[in-house]
Amino acid sequence: MKITKITNSLLQENCYILEKDKSAIIIDPGIETDKIIGELTSRGLKPEYVLLTHGHFDHIYSCKELKDMGAKIFITEVDAPKLLDNELCMGFFYNVNCQPVLPDGFLVEGENEFLGEKFEVVFTPGHTSGSCVIIHDNEIFTGDTYFEEGVYGRCDLLDGHKDLLEKSIEKLRPYLKNKKVYAGHE
Repeated sequence: MKITKITNSLLQENCYILEKDKSAIIIDPGIETDKIIGELTSRGLKPEYVLLTHGHFDHIYSCKELKDMGAKIFITEVDAPKLLDNELCMGFFYNVNCQPVLPDGFLVEGENEFLGEKFEVVFTPGHTSGSCVIIHDNEIFTGDTYFEEGVYGRCDLLDGHKDLLEKSIEKLRPYLKNKKVYAGHE
C-alpha cells in the first residue's frame, strides 16, 4: 500500500492515507479537513475506512466529513465516547469544536481486516484509556503512544495514565523491531 503523510498545522499532527486500488484508509484525520479531502480528490481516491489510534480532537477532527463521503469509522470501544463529546476529545482545550460522529465499528486487539489487508491492533492505554497502535506489514502507526527514538506520548492530559503508558511501552517494544514508525506528531 502506498502511504502519504499529511501534517496538520495546529499541533503538527500527522494523518496518513494508505492507498490501494483507488481506495483509501485514513489513519488519524486531523484538523485540516480541506488538505485531507484535497489529497484524496486530487488522487481520485475513495475514502473507505478511517482508523483512529485514539480519540483526541487533533486525530479525529475530520471524521464527520470523511464519513459523509462514505468512509467507515473505527476506533477502540474504550475511546469511542470521545467521538461524541467535545470535552472528552479535548477540543475545548484549544477552542476547537469537533462534530460528533458515531463509529461504524471497533478496532479489536489482534487481527483486523480492511480492504482485504491484515492490520494488527495492539492496545496501548496510557495516552488515553483507549489508545492503540496499528501495524500493517513493516509499518507501525503509533499515534501518540510512541514517537521516534524512544520518546513516548503525554500522559498528563484528560484520561492519561502514566503507569499504563509505561506498561504499554514495554508491551510495544517487541512490535517495534524492524518496523518503520509512523508517529502521531512531527
